[in-house]
Amino acid sequence: MQSLLNDLTGALRQLRQSPGPALLAILTLALGIGANTAVFTVIESVLLRPLPYAHADRLVYVGPGDKPGFGATSWLNYRDIRDQSKQLKTLAAYSEDVAVIESRDGSQSVVAPRTTANLFSMLGAQPLLGRAFTEQEGEMGGPEVVLISEGLWRRSFQADPEIVGKAVKISGKPHTVVGVMPSSFSFPESMGPELHTGLWLPLRPTGEMLKDRGYHFTNVVGELQPGVSVTQAQRELDAIAAHVPARQSGEKDTFRATPYQETLTGPVRPTLLALFAALMLVLLIACANVSNLLIARCLGRQKEFAVRAALGASRLRLVRQLLAEGMILSLAGCGIGLILAQLAMRAMSKLPAGTIPRADSIAIHWTVLLTLAAIAMITTLLSSLLPALLVARANPQAALQAASRGIGSRAVSRRLSGWLVAGEVALSTLLLVGTGLLFHTLWNLQQSRLGFDTAHLTMFQAMPADAAGFSAMAVSQDAGHAPPSVATLAYQPVLDRIRQVPGVQSAALTTISPLSGMDIGTSFAVLGQAKDPANKPESRISAVSGDYARTMGTPVLRGRMIDDEDGASAPFVVVINESLAKKYFAGQDPLQKQLDLGGKDTGMIKPYTIVGVLADQVDSNVGGAVQPFILVPYQQVPTTSLFYQALLETVVSFVVKTRGDIPVAAEMRSVFHQTAPGFALDEFQTMQQAVEKNTFNQRLGLNLVGSFAGLAIAMVIAGLYGVLSQLVSYRRREIGVRMALGATRKSVAQLVLRQGSILIGAGLGAGLLLSFAAARLIKSFLYQVQPLDILTYVAVAVTLSAIGLIAAFIPARRAAYIEPMQALRTE
Repeated sequence: MQSLLNDLTGALRQLRQSPGPALLAILTLALGIGANTAVFTVIESVLLRPLPYAHADRLVYVGPGDKPGFGATSWLNYRDIRDQSKQLKTLAAYSEDVAVIESRDGSQSVVAPRTTANLFSMLGAQPLLGRAFTEQEGEMGGPEVVLISEGLWRRSFQADPEIVGKAVKISGKPHTVVGVMPSSFSFPESMGPELHTGLWLPLRPTGEMLKDRGYHFTNVVGELQPGVSVTQAQRELDAIAAHVPARQSGEKDTFRATPYQETLTGPVRPTLLALFAALMLVLLIACANVSNLLIARCLGRQKEFAVRAALGASRLRLVRQLLAEGMILSLAGCGIGLILAQLAMRAMSKLPAGTIPRADSIAIHWTVLLTLAAIAMITTLLSSLLPALLVARANPQAALQAASRGIGSRAVSRRLSGWLVAGEVALSTLLLVGTGLLFHTLWNLQQSRLGFDTAHLTMFQAMPADAAGFSAMAVSQDAGHAPPSVATLAYQPVLDRIRQVPGVQSAALTTISPLSGMDIGTSFAVLGQAKDPANKPESRISAVSGDYARTMGTPVLRGRMIDDEDGASAPFVVVINESLAKKYFAGQDPLQKQLDLGGKDTGMIKPYTIVGVLADQVDSNVGGAVQPFILVPYQQVPTTSLFYQALLETVVSFVVKTRGDIPVAAEMRSVFHQTAPGFALDEFQTMQQAVEKNTFNQRLGLNLVGSFAGLAIAMVIAGLYGVLSQLVSYRRREIGVRMALGATRKSVAQLVLRQGSILIGAGLGAGLLLSFAAARLIKSFLYQVQPLDILTYVAVAVTLSAIGLIAAFIPARRAAYIEPMQALRTE
């Protein structure tokens, strides 16, 4: 222990004698370690740390067998799995939904998942106040109750300690508050941070859910029996699926079991791991740079080491001294890196909500500190090992001979430094290629066809006070007493008023606006064509008003668009998008063809005639595949149908085209307050903001990887400059002799530039080979770019070559202006 303290004391003394290189080394390591610590903190918190539930490691998500990730199934399937499974200890269900709650602040739209009563006990969740749901409250006809979140309790009910037992109005009906869930509970996390101010309702089977196995609105999560693996559970699910009755269409359902945490974090897992890999490359480059700095220090201390060896110091003692210096540099780098990681965590908290799942649990835990300690040990070895070995093999006698001046050791160190710089160039090439491919991807996304204008276009969502929700949809059998439509009672008068607002050019209604994240689908049949029950045509569906295409700036390719004359008493019509026409009417004229949207099964009794084909609009993601799309006049959705609740009675979007960059939120709220009071308005944003939000992850990835690549290039410049400066210093006598014998300044400069070009060329070649080998790993992050994009590789090669020549220029110029007599006299 005493010897270690002596080594550390001596190391500190040595580093104080040359603070400049020491500070540069510490800063270099701090940048690499800090960035790695920040990303590893996210990985540890999001991917590795267990979810805050009882037996979180045994939670599985059970979804459709043909869809990875989250995917709903039917209530009948959930019931069959629950009743037949022996490998699952508990099985619970939930559905994602929305609602409108009325409080002192007026109507507010909230996320409102519906859950079975056993979900909370399975997760081990305890309410902050009150209790969870009972089995009776989850049955058909049970009492109307609600669990509210702590955030909603504090925001809308002023943290009333007597809230339990009171009635609140939700979607037009009074519900009794039975409990308040703590802010730490946010299941299901897939609904995003909005759940912190949301609520939970009991999930009850409706008549439609009990008769139709194709009614897929139920998510299923379960807890494995102790000792049971996911593979064993999957085998049992396969056996259950084999005996489950087919849907009415003849299709058979299959099931997939995946760990719940894996399902939740799956979308961000590849991105986080890719960022971590990129940062590990940056850390390796930093270690190589520090190693070069320490090699340079070793050369300056060769006589010191030789004297100490001559006085009896063992080689092990000298190696320990250098490792101690490297340890101090690494520990200092870790300390500053930890501060930088904390700053990165603060910056990460400013990311848009929902960018990273479980973002509220991200923090630097003790496991991260242990990892940081391991990084300190690794960086110590990586940065100090080569200088230590160089000292260990040095010849003390040669170093003490003035004539020799340690030329052999200098040659070895020069080769080591050159290899390290070539390695830095290779790793930087890998990062630059990744940056170039991501830049090309973002460029392609920005240039891709959106199918709508973004200038002066604002959209927002509206929910009626009695919003029906998506979970209790049913077909009304009393078609003779159909209630009046909210389209006639509210939406049409609201649209008329909005169009009269000064500065508004046009306005329209749609259920599903581009990039809104909403997705409502249906199967359909083309009248007059043979039906295949196993392969029914499928499409997304939305209700729209007149002026929709003109407001969005989307061209009508054939026929006409829906207009305000397409009312409830007019012939029923639809407009389809370009993708649907190509997929289901290839080589045909779709106009005047009639679509059956489910008939009695869905309440859409009358067939709809296709009157137009609309150009494709992006739906879920910019650059993503466009799905078939059916647009129905909002006045022609029967109020007794399933689609009325889904398309009009729960949530709709309004799009407003203005004559300039005019904020419209205040005017829209005023219009609704006067024309349709009780509606909850939310999600005001321009279409340009929607596009930027949708491409945020790609831009964030490009900025991060670009920053890493820029840091790597800066290190390469420093490393190459340092090596070539050492080369000029070592060969000062040789250069003086050459010039005394007639060598020109130009030839001397070319000598140094040639040495730099060799290092850059070797590293560039190795880096391009590494990039070729690793290209397939980033294919999933690219859009309309091949992983082996020649333009990107050529641009990287030219950029790094130019950077290398710039870094080599100053040492070359210094070498060219060496005075021969002064160099020979000094030597």
